[in-house]
Amino acid sequence: MPCNLKHYSSIAESIPLCNLTLDEQRVIKLRVKSENISFICRHHLFVFLTYYDRIWKKSLCCDPYSKHGNKSVKGDKTISLEFSDQIFCATNSLMRLIPGEKICPRCNTLLNEVIERGYLTPEKIRPQLSHENNDANEELFESPTTIGNTPSRHLVAVLSEASVITPVSDLSKCNQKRRLQICEKVLNKVRRKMLPETPDPEIFLASDFENLMASIREKIKVCKKRREILQLLTLAPSSWTISQSASFFGVTEYTVIKASAIKNSKGILSLPDPRKKSDKQTIIDFYVSDEYSRQLPGMRNVKSVKLSDGQRIKMQKRLLLCNIADLHIEYKKKMNLTTGSRKPFGFSIFVSLRPSHVVTVGAGGTHSVCVCVYHQNVKLMLSAIDVVNEKNLFMDKIVCSVHNQECMMDRCAACPGTENLKAFLDQLTEEEPDEINYKKWTQTDGSKLESITEDNDDFLESLVILISNLTKHHYIARAQSAFFVKCKEEITQESCVLISDFSENFSFVIQDCVQGYYWMNQQATVLPFLAYLKNEEGELCSTSMCVISDHLTHDSGAVNAYLKPVLNHIKSVYPFIQNVKYFTDGSSAQYKNKKNFANLCAHEQSFGLKAEWHLFASCQGKSACDGIGGTIKRLARLASLQRPLSDQITTPIQLFEWAKDNVDIMMFYVEKQQVELNSVEIERRMADALPIKGTRSFHCYVPLNAYQLKVSALSCDTDFQVFNVLPEPRNSFDLTSCLVKDFIACVPQDDGLWHFAQIISTDPENEEYLVMFLAPDGEAGFLKGYKFKNVDSRVAVSVVLCKVMSLHSTS
Repeated sequence: MPCNLKHYSSIAESIPLCNLTLDEQRVIKLRVKSENISFICRHHLFVFLTYYDRIWKKSLCCDPYSKHGNKSVKGDKTISLEFSDQIFCATNSLMRLIPGEKICPRCNTLLNEVIERGYLTPEKIRPQLSHENNDANEELFESPTTIGNTPSRHLVAVLSEASVITPVSDLSKCNQKRRLQICEKVLNKVRRKMLPETPDPEIFLASDFENLMASIREKIKVCKKRREILQLLTLAPSSWTISQSASFFGVTEYTVIKASAIKNSKGILSLPDPRKKSDKQTIIDFYVSDEYSRQLPGMRNVKSVKLSDGQRIKMQKRLLLCNIADLHIEYKKKMNLTTGSRKPFGFSIFVSLRPSHVVTVGAGGTHSVCVCVYHQNVKLMLSAIDVVNEKNLFMDKIVCSVHNQECMMDRCAACPGTENLKAFLDQLTEEEPDEINYKKWTQTDGSKLESITEDNDDFLESLVILISNLTKHHYIARAQSAFFVKCKEEITQESCVLISDFSENFSFVIQDCVQGYYWMNQQATVLPFLAYLKNEEGELCSTSMCVISDHLTHDSGAVNAYLKPVLNHIKSVYPFIQNVKYFTDGSSAQYKNKKNFANLCAHEQSFGLKAEWHLFASCQGKSACDGIGGTIKRLARLASLQRPLSDQITTPIQLFEWAKDNVDIMMFYVEKQQVELNSVEIERRMADALPIKGTRSFHCYVPLNAYQLKVSALSCDTDFQVFNVLPEPRNSFDLTSCLVKDFIACVPQDDGLWHFAQIISTDPENEEYLVMFLAPDGEAGFLKGYKFKNVDSRVAVSVVLCKVMSLHSTS
């Protein structure tokens, strides 16, 4: 029946006992003197737990030895649950003190002496009340003890009165030791007669049990494999609680729970089910994902990794972009979404499976450069007021959610705004001095780290503005990275994801070089590519490529020239490729400019492949291809230093020849003359390129036709704008509309001016006219008159403007 008392609580409801901690559950059961309770009302929860001392007025000694008689002796020490457990085990389960009651100094001294000479280890704790499933005969003949009154003596007297045994002589004349010996002898005799099928109880000694548990504990300490620890923990006594087992064996409560589940399902000394290799590979893939780690580009950012066969290889380091605890939370979220009954790994296993070349911030060799200036300036200002490792950099104080596009990009109507952040920072900096000194990256004349001192109010105003401006950049960075991952997952055999970024030019080094060589500063362009494709079996694979060149100018014309050998190689290996998705940083000199957009519109015409161009957020373009450039430069530098007398690597072509033979990366060499020749071929196109208004705010560019692009702020956006990046082409002139001796107006490619010309003959096969030009050009001839040049020339139909009816002025 539910309890309706409301003296200590206004709510009459029952609370499951399992909702409380294990210690609270045990305390309540001891105080109510019952193990068979599963629920407790709020009123009695206060009575037996929260206000126990106040309600029951437990100020007198509980007199555990019954030595005070009718005297009221004040208790000065409150019995704790731990002390009660120690007495319980030391008295071999004969005395159970109630937590919350008190004892006097005399009883306290006696009880401490009992603990010091206790029969069992303090970790062996048994319940106060015998369980219902215990054998009554076993409880009847428990070994006698020397603590308190001797229960075996009373048991012998009862058996004598019931004529079960021969009456024993008066035991009151014997001392306590003799009485125990006589009672134990009589009870052992009765036990042998009543339980003949059981083994000799004298072989079950408490000391043996203690030694067995201690041996298991020592074995667990030296075990290195979690599977073996779980196997040994299945031997823990069932009567022990989870916290008791964890405390005794020196493991976590979670480990005890896992071992108990294995014991219940498979029995003692059973091993947990082994994890599949694919499950472990999932964690490794999670660590090396570009969404959560990035490859360090430096030549020295390398780690020697031992393979399963014992060999060691050098791998480029990857830097984790978050702490491992947050990464494990993301892992569990994705596992719960993508898998069914299969549970994700726990944190300890997740940490142990981290690849050795994936390093955390602060580890050796993680000097990171080219970080985002927008994020870094906010972090520097927050560090000035002793705020570090703030996950969202207080952006969550401005918006409803850092994961909502509308809030982060434009602010919805419900967003708290900058006033909320200002009030929070005011409270946070109450104890800060009137002037605050902080560091800031400025880009007036190159990037410099300057020290700035501002008043408290000015500092907070600057910080609020920076954080407010950061939300849009932060969301774009996360969205573009997520779109890149999505594109990799959705690759088909007809598509390719191509990521690229210029590495720092390679400066040649020579062992034992002369003093003046350093100032020569000879370099080579290194442009790595990483292509993600699907092979014939439908498996995702990647191809590492790199272009070496002696052309040191990194512009749109050079990018177009470097794409030719790369795309030709991809088409030769994967002939079914039809479209390419480019992912690069937002460099205005190379990618984010009108010339590159004009080349993108002509991509299908130039390379026979449809294309899209996606840009990472500013200062966020670090990717796996950076490791390709770092690997080539590191190995080339090492090889050159190992050749002090001959075969030194001193020119771009020598770098290419060495890398082609010694590095497992597809290498291409593009000479400076090839780049310049390609620039001449596309010069007219790039000269006609039209700018896109607001280019910096867009990160997705997709061609619609030969002169238009659709652009959007995010690659995942469905709303986009359309811009002309090249002049709209005119309709083709009809070759048959003109006859011999007719006059036409055309624009030959030599001077870019329009001219009059008379048709001499037609060439339908090549769609050309054989004409004789008139001089001067069209506009000048209006005043000066026209004369034939007497030189025949060929004119394509595409440059003809119109047919001229007469050369005489009509107005």
